[in-house]
Amino acid sequence: MRERKKIQKMLRKVENRKSKAWFVLDNAAKIYPAANTKRWSGMYRLSVRLKDLIQPDKLQEALAITIKRFPSFNIRMRKGVFWYYFESNATAVPIVMPDINNPCSPIRWKDNNGFLIRIFYYDKRIAIDYFHSITDGTGAMCFLKTLVAVYLRLNGVSIPATEGVLDVNSNASPGEYEDAFKKYANSKHRGRLKQHKAYHLKGSKMPLGDLGIITGIMPLSKLKVLAKQSGATLTEYFSALLLYSFYMKKQEKEPDRKPTWMAVSIPVNCRNYFKTETKRNFSLYLDPGIDTIMGEYTFAEILEQIQCYIKANLNTKMLNAMMTQNVRTERNIIIRILPLFIKNFFMLIAHKTIGYKYITSTISNLGIVKVPKEMEPYVERFEFILGASKIFTPCMAVVSYKDNLVVSFTSGIQETDIERNFFTYLIKEGIPVKIESNKE
Repeated sequence: MRERKKIQKMLRKVENRKSKAWFVLDNAAKIYPAANTKRWSGMYRLSVRLKDLIQPDKLQEALAITIKRFPSFNIRMRKGVFWYYFESNATAVPIVMPDINNPCSPIRWKDNNGFLIRIFYYDKRIAIDYFHSITDGTGAMCFLKTLVAVYLRLNGVSIPATEGVLDVNSNASPGEYEDAFKKYANSKHRGRLKQHKAYHLKGSKMPLGDLGIITGIMPLSKLKVLAKQSGATLTEYFSALLLYSFYMKKQEKEPDRKPTWMAVSIPVNCRNYFKTETKRNFSLYLDPGIDTIMGEYTFAEILEQIQCYIKANLNTKMLNAMMTQNVRTERNIIIRILPLFIKNFFMLIAHKTIGYKYITSTISNLGIVKVPKEMEPYVERFEFILGASKIFTPCMAVVSYKDNLVVSFTSGIQETDIERNFFTYLIKEGIPVKIESNKE
């Protein structure tokens, strides 16, 4: 308690209490406050396992330093007449807490001094739960790496501000908290590809608040060879295998059940196609799939379908058209003048009825994490998990560090057939898999 008061007193000295910076939610962020419920809250987690035990007091001190460097994280949610907005939370500090067994639980605006992130520690692990309104995986990883760098510095290790670690002694540039969607949404065309109602796996729901997590740790080098043999990237390969795992389950238990369309949603980091420094949301989604009414599919055929879809649609023109449609909808005069409580009602209904209508599952791959060389000896691995989806069935998150690739399934149902299908296939292909789970 004394340490907490000391940190807050220090911050009051360096922050102007009368200045209240604020900014609107970006285009991708606006759905999450409206769709926030007891069962679903748009949360996800990034964590890092270090090689030494975590010191909570040093972690708290590192957090107090780091949070000031990220204006778009150092905020709280406020409710306006027409939209939610973010307000600076500079006179408070998020509090680090011992970790919990069921991460990514729904968030309440007044918890943890109003911050929209939760920071946990356990043994050698630092974990952060993020509310998706503030950032996507790229921005979240930048924050985590910077926090770890500051923490190690407080323990006497010299870590430079490179490889995505920000200089906490510098001020954020305006580009770091810009709404990149509005900056680049200038296509003459708008719209998405035609979508179909997708198959959803049924299962026994877990009790409210429970989240099943099954993690597989595998050698990245061997997986690269396996994917290369099929002429695929790892994201393409894993997306096909995830869809194939659902396909095998459907064919086994309910081959004739409708709908017959099966699709996997793949987030795309738009920073790879449009130049921006933003640490806020800047991702869109592609939803490749198969129609089982066409006949039986092999894994190779599903992989080919996904590769063709991605090749045809992953380009600046298509991404620009997608974000333009989203931004123009937001700018519609009728939508703009509706009071927030009416917007919330319609957005909640839309998210319940349309949000997962066109996809069977989701895969998110953050790729290979790089840290400064000086940090490498202290880091064992990174982990990434998605919160439970509203359709409860398994979704998948991937992140790699050095030769460790970590696949984490999260699910709101008790059955684990999809996870078993996925990992069994890889084992048969010669990939060693170490399995961990938060359930017995």
